[in-house]
Amino acid sequence: MALPPIDKPDVGAFLDVVDEYHIGLYGVVEVVRARLLPGLRGNDPDVLAALASWGGEVHVEEKEGAVDVVLVRTSGSVRERWLLHIGLFLATLITTLAAGALMHGIDPVRTRFIPLGQKYLLPVPTGIDLPALWAGAVFALPFLGILLAHESGHYVAARRHKIPVTPPFFIPFPPWYSLVGTLGAFIRIKGPTVRRSVLLDVAGAGPLASFFLSLPALLVGLTLSGPAIGGSASVMTPFVVRFAGETVRLGNGPLLHVLGSLFFPGAFGVVPIELHPLAFAGWLGMFVTALNLLPLGQLDGGHILYCLWEQPGQV
Repeated sequence: MALPPIDKPDVGAFLDVVDEYHIGLYGVVEVVRARLLPGLRGNDPDVLAALASWGGEVHVEEKEGAVDVVLVRTSGSVRERWLLHIGLFLATLITTLAAGALMHGIDPVRTRFIPLGQKYLLPVPTGIDLPALWAGAVFALPFLGILLAHESGHYVAARRHKIPVTPPFFIPFPPWYSLVGTLGAFIRIKGPTVRRSVLLDVAGAGPLASFFLSLPALLVGLTLSGPAIGGSASVMTPFVVRFAGETVRLGNGPLLHVLGSLFFPGAFGVVPIELHPLAFAGWLGMFVTALNLLPLGQLDGGHILYCLWEQPGQV
C-alpha cells in the first residue's frame, strides 16, 4: 500500500530558527522533532511564526537551557469503515438486549441446549422474538450508553488535539457466555501523542465520561432495587442479579459500599440486595471505569501514570 503524498512545506523560515531536526512518518501523521538555535526563545512571536510555516501544530518545551520543538501535521486522511462500525454496534445492541431480557427471565432468542457429553450443555439460539427482545432495553440502552460515553470521551479528546482516531469498535458476544452480551468497545488511535499533557487529556477523558454517566444510572437503579427474599450476604458480595432464573453474586467497592449502606440500612451486607437491571448497568459502568484506571500497561490508568511520573522509565 503506497503512503499518502506529503505536501512540501515552506522550509525556509523554519530552517532559519532550528539547529537540528528529524522527520518521522507515523501512518498519516508527519512528526518533526527539532531544537531551536541557541539564544532563541520558544515564546518569541517571530520564532513561533517561523515554526508555523512548516504547517500543522507547534509544541514547544524549554528544558535544561535548550528549547525542544515538536511539529505535527496530518499528511492524509484516515479512511473510516462506517459499515463495520455500525454493523458491530447493531450486533452488540441485539446481544445486550438479549442479556437484559434474560435478566427478566425472558429468552428472546429461543435458546436450545445441546448436550456435550454427560456434564455440559451448549446454548444455541434458534430464533428471535423482537417484542421479547425489547424487554432488555432498560439494561442494554444505559449500559451501551456508558460504553459509548467512555470511548467517545477518548475520541473527542483525540480529535480536539488533531490526532487521527477511529470511531468505537463494539464487540458483541452471546449473553449465555458473557452475562452482559458484549466484551466492551475500543477505539484505535492512528497517530502519535507527542506530549504527556495530550496523552493525559486523551486517557483521562474516557473514565470521566463513563463515571458521570454510570453514577446517575446506579443511583436511579438503586431506588428500583431491593432486598432479595431468602439467602444471606456478606460485605464483600452484597449484591445479586438475576439471569435466566439463576442468581449471580456481585462484588463491592468503596463507593458502592457507601451507597448500599445509605439506600438499604440494616439490610446491606446481611441479606442480598437484588439489583434492578438499570442499577446493574450502573454497577458495570463503575466496574469498567475502575478496571480501566488500574495503572497497568495500555489501560487508561497506565497512560495516566506515565504522564504524571517524572521518570517514566522507572514505572
